[in-house]
Amino acid sequence: MEESGERISCSYRIEDILEVVKSEIASSKDKRSLPAVVLLLVDIDNLERINRWYGRSVGNEVLEATSKILKKVIGPKDLLVRFGGDEFLILLRDTTLKEAKEKARQILSAIKTHEFASHKIRISVSIGIAHYFSFAFSTDEFIGCVVEALTLAQKEVGTFKVFMEEEEWNEE
Repeated sequence: MEESGERISCSYRIEDILEVVKSEIASSKDKRSLPAVVLLLVDIDNLERINRWYGRSVGNEVLEATSKILKKVIGPKDLLVRFGGDEFLILLRDTTLKEAKEKARQILSAIKTHEFASHKIRISVSIGIAHYFSFAFSTDEFIGCVVEALTLAQKEVGTFKVFMEEEEWNEE
């Protein structure tokens, strides 16, 4: 996906993720089981400040580095797309909610300890997590769930929240 003429390296499009989700749902219905797919929506906290203070080229460096870190953390079957200006959507396949939370922890740690761009900037991300737990959901509703979870996570910056989890919302 392009922004301001820069290319952020994501190999897939949002349509690819939606097709995989539809396929996983159809396959799981045939098996009479819940699909083992989880969405993570990763938002770079305060990227607009980095763009204002250091310039858009540094902001683009942060986006590119974040993309590379996310690619290293996710598995080979997982999909990563740029979802918006400073957001990345990840589809984790054959993954439990517990495993997805561990991936989120790995992402938070990797981002927190990385020095970004030539200015050695430290950033944080907020992550929304949604697992497919009901056949009643469409792919659009599934995306809506992860967006809602991200909205909750952004209120605490640098953490993750799970949509409709039976346990407490805040996971450390």
